[in-house]
Amino acid sequence: MVKFRRLGYNTAEGSKRFLDDPLNRWLTFFEKNSPNELIEEILKMDVVIRKANDMIDIVTMDEAAYREYEAREKALHDWNSAVDYHTREAKLKTKKEVAQKMKADNLPISQIIEYTGLTEKQVLDL
Repeated sequence: MVKFRRLGYNTAEGSKRFLDDPLNRWLTFFEKNSPNELIEEILKMDVVIRKANDMIDIVTMDEAAYREYEAREKALHDWNSAVDYHTREAKLKTKKEVAQKMKADNLPISQIIEYTGLTEKQVLDL
């Protein structure tokens, strides 16, 4: 950090070239005396540093805010799981409908299985 602090980033032009280096962005992010404007610029430039900053925000929350965050994350996880489940069920329903039509057209069971990806038992149960 001592060498980093000696490099400086005082001029606007020097700041841009300075921030082109990912290591300098990280060091600037961790430097306690870095100006807020510079930190904001770094957060816009670097997705990984932005994610690290978000994690710092989470870790430093008070207990009530952290419980709220966990509840929100759980709700999002539950929502995504439900959407995934219903998407899979809809795809299976579509495959079964196609298989029923193929079966009604007297196509061979092996061909129905190949085209729909259903198991033999699923096709025979239709």
